[in-house]
Amino acid sequence: MLRLHTTRARLATMVLALALVLASAAAVLLAPTAPQAVAAETSAEQKPTYKAQEGPTFNTAIGDQSSRRAILDLILQTIRHTSPKGQIKIMTWNFMNAGAADALIQRAQKGTTVRVLIDANNNDEDTDNPSFRRLKKGLKATNGKNEKGATKSFARMCRGSCRGKSGAAHTKMFLFDKVGLSRNVLIQGSANLTTAAAANQWNEVYTYVGRDKIYDFAEGIFDQMWRDKPTKNAYRAFEGNRYSLYFSPYYGKYFEEDPVQAMMDRIRCKGARKAGNANGRTIVRSAPDVIRGKRGMIAARRLKTLWDQGCDVRIAYTVMGRDVKKHLNGGGGRGPVPMKHLVQDFDGDGDFDNYFHLKVLTINGRIGADRTAYVTFNGSANTSDPSSRSDEQIGKLVGKRNTLAYQRFIDRWFENPPPNAGRRADADPNIDPYQHVDMD
Repeated sequence: MLRLHTTRARLATMVLALALVLASAAAVLLAPTAPQAVAAETSAEQKPTYKAQEGPTFNTAIGDQSSRRAILDLILQTIRHTSPKGQIKIMTWNFMNAGAADALIQRAQKGTTVRVLIDANNNDEDTDNPSFRRLKKGLKATNGKNEKGATKSFARMCRGSCRGKSGAAHTKMFLFDKVGLSRNVLIQGSANLTTAAAANQWNEVYTYVGRDKIYDFAEGIFDQMWRDKPTKNAYRAFEGNRYSLYFSPYYGKYFEEDPVQAMMDRIRCKGARKAGNANGRTIVRSAPDVIRGKRGMIAARRLKTLWDQGCDVRIAYTVMGRDVKKHLNGGGGRGPVPMKHLVQDFDGDGDFDNYFHLKVLTINGRIGADRTAYVTFNGSANTSDPSSRSDEQIGKLVGKRNTLAYQRFIDRWFENPPPNAGRRADADPNIDPYQHVDMD
């Protein structure tokens, strides 16, 4: 009996030891299971580590995926890291991206307040926009029965300018008050929240982080847009030492002159020091996307004058009025202004597939008495008449680093145009090359 009991005890001990080994092995094998992943995600949600980075971001219409999606991924990443207690406010002329709709609905489901505005022409009977319709429905569903403290998330449209009496809702800005460890993140530039902005356009945006005054100013303008009523004094300006922001329409007691064209009047072509080119000439780079109409001709005359006065001028454009092009190509002075038509007929069928969508002006050299000036204008406004009537934002960035970044980006594509740039001589004349291009 003693031997039998001892044997049973040994067997029990061996079974227990084996069970412990198997349990330990199972724990190792099952380490990355869903419950633990959820716990890690919850911990990350409670202790954010993400930091927004200030500065410019550019994307290209050709190249690898990261180059094409640089801006889209920046915006999606910022959305996904916005706090459940935070707010997202987006004004984009067009919203047409399934991934963005998913990300915004998911944020709203977690508690983030989400508000999105677009131009009504991009979701009407002539435009199939399932992404925006799904976003609108999905955000509304997150509001529940609107009990006390419920999140109020919506997507809306403006018929024409939100703050004006005509024009379009053409602003492109993205506001996030709590993003990971960052606060008051404002992204603004030329890019809409669309797939086309990443797949078919060259774009730029500038990200401001923790700049409370300019953020509050932009948020105040957004809140006016959200009401979708004409504003008495629509033109508003925030002037800072390094960063300024302007909003059209161009009317009201605060409007005196176009800030971009006014700055161009102050450019001096000679006498730059520690700026400009090797000969001390001011460098001007204009990437207007669209330059036409009365406003386009005003800019064209200034650019031609600057070229004739000795400035180092280059123009990279998508749409140019015939009279504007004739003036810029005119004789006298130094002759035609250097220009590049930065569109791409990728497959050679006569229809432009990809195009420069920037609305940028850079000045590197002398402005008035300042012989070491570095100034960049970016934003949503084309150099055309509708821009003065529409909701538009124009940013002004003062400083060498940012200006050179924008200047180099324009020069890169000016000097190395994409394959099949411009329209082929043998293209079908019955095909409208601009049928898939945002003309204003």
